[in-house]
Parts: sequence; C-alpha cells; structure tokens
Amino acid sequence: SIVIFTSCRDNSTGAKKDPENGAYYEDIYLSNKIKGQWNPAQNMGPTINTEDHDATAGLSADGTTMFVYRFKEKDGGDLYVSHLQGSSWSKPEHLGKNVNSKAHETSVSISYDGKQLYFISNREGGIGDGDLYVCQSEGKGNWAMAQNVGPTFNTKYAEEGVFMHPDWKTIYFSSKGYNTMGGYDIFKSVFENGKWSTPENLGYPINGPEDDVFFVISGSGYHGYFASAKQ
Repeated sequence: SIVIFTSCRDNSTGAKKDPENGAYYEDIYLSNKIKGQWNPAQNMGPTINTEDHDATAGLSADGTTMFVYRFKEKDGGDLYVSHLQGSSWSKPEHLGKNVNSKAHETSVSISYDGKQLYFISNREGGIGDGDLYVCQSEGKGNWAMAQNVGPTFNTKYAEEGVFMHPDWKTIYFSSKGYNTMGGYDIFKSVFENGKWSTPENLGYPINGPEDDVFFVISGSGYHGYFASAKQ
C-alpha cells in the first residue's frame, strides 16, 4: 500500500545541488496506493530529509521501521533508523559506532525477528570494495559489533543492496563479483542445513548488462522491486 524511495528532484530539502554531478541532493519520497493507483510521490519533509543526501536504506517487513542513509564528509555516509509512530515517522537516530564507521555504510536489512541487522560497508579489513556485514541485537535498540559475513557472500569486488526475506532463510544482494552479466547483478542465497548456499544469479530478464541493484520484496511476497540502469 506504500512505496518509499530515493530521488534527486528539484523540490529536495534545501534545493542544493551536488557539486560533483550537478544533480539535486537525494531526498526520500513516499507514495500511497489508493484504489489500485499510486498517488503522486510526496517529499517526506524535514523530519526525515536534510539539506544533504538522504536515502532509503531499508524497511522492516512490517513497515514500521525505516533505515535511512545520510552522507556527511566527516563520516563517509552512515545509517540511521526512524520508527512509524501513528501516522508520522520519528526523527532518524544514528545507529551507533558498532554499526557505522568512518567509511561508507549504505543499504541495510533487518531480520523478521529483529535480532540481526545486515548491511553494506567498505570499511577497512574487508574482503572487497563493499562487503556484507551483520550485527546481533543486544536489545533496546543496541547492536553488537559488526562482523564480516565472509567469503560465502563477499568477493574482492563490490557488494551492495542487501535484503533479508521475511522467511528468515533467503537473502538477496547485488554484486559485481561471481558470474555477473555486467555491472551489479542481483543474487540470492538460502540458509539450508546450517549454512548459506552458494549465491545464485537471478538471471535474465531481471539482470542485464548494466547495474541491477537494491532488490526488495513486497509485504505480500508477490512483487519484487529493484533499481536498474537498463536502457
């Protein structure tokens, strides 16, 4: 019934442009589906968006917890969390030093039971350019120190766009490694017999020769959404 996404539009908060590419800074937008039609997307406003880059980094399966990516020069880009309170979203709170680092943290996905947090970071000590990490919940919104999930998922190339399926056993992510069709491809792995399976390329027509990333599944389980550079 709702879709939350990131866009660089001329009505962004602060109306600032990125000096590197001339595009407006990213903001987070929301659209509601009413009577089978998506309403025009609305900027989520200054509670969620700032004058710098703000992007959707992940959404819990029940739709009440949203993770936000914010870019600041001093920290390379960190992850925040916002909660749906009635009909309004709370001011995003920093996820802390056990999740964030001085490097670049991007997409994030929380397990259905809320006990594991999977996210992407290019911090020092990883296997590749961007790796998949996991944190265990310590309760009351606190997370244990992040751990690299290892070479089952991570390659010497970049990984991005992690999403944990509500079934607790299927994980989707994008990678420039493995047997890609070009750029980032979307892969899935299933937890069976106590271990994760070798990541499987979702193949054509989902993946193509350009970047395909940020795959998520709707609450119903019948629809998948992702970003693509398809021509």
